[in-house]
Amino acid sequence: MEKYPYLNEAVANILKGRREALGMSKRKLSELAMIERAYITGLENGKWNVSLNVLFFLSEALEIRPDVFIRLVMDEAENIKKSNEL
Repeated sequence: MEKYPYLNEAVANILKGRREALGMSKRKLSELAMIERAYITGLENGKWNVSLNVLFFLSEALEIRPDVFIRLVMDEAENIKKSNEL
């Protein structure tokens, strides 16, 4: 199965941006979301796919509803697509 275009990059941008906006370290996020810090690093680097289960844990830790997180990722993916078309 192919990867959905720009999805990993969009997740990475939203995840890192929200974490930094909250002044949260990767270590703190990993504790709150009960996810290994190395996995968060991989997500923020766009190397790994996020599962729905992980997305819910991350959303809770980042104080954002999962549907809002997904909407932000969708918008970011569209922005990345547009910038690559220029």
